[in-house]
Amino acid sequence: MVSWALWLLSAALVIGVVMGLRFAGGGRLPSRAIGAVHGLLGVSGLAVLIFAFVNGVAANDKYGAASFGPASAALAVLAVLAGAGIAVLGRSSTRGVGLLIAIHASLAVTAYVLLLAYDLLALT
Repeated sequence: MVSWALWLLSAALVIGVVMGLRFAGGGRLPSRAIGAVHGLLGVSGLAVLIFAFVNGVAANDKYGAASFGPASAALAVLAVLAGAGIAVLGRSSTRGVGLLIAIHASLAVTAYVLLLAYDLLALT
């Protein structure tokens, strides 16, 4: 189940990187449809991840990585909140959105790396 969440979040990550590079290059936010797909993939991945932990995924206690999964879920929740802020602030102007994009990206990438480590260490 954690692997499904990882696949969904991987797709969201790829779309997010493309959107971030386009924003950095031209300063324009992407279309709402692309942002909506990115958000839906991210929220879906987070929902699957939370569902997996609520239903008792065995803790990966190898190498001290047992807290990586729940920590990644907590950071992903914060990233979703920041992403919602981007959607709200981006409607009026792109002036103050850059900092929020940086916060969103930092939280999301940290959550993704922790989840990736959690999942890969479970395979060993």
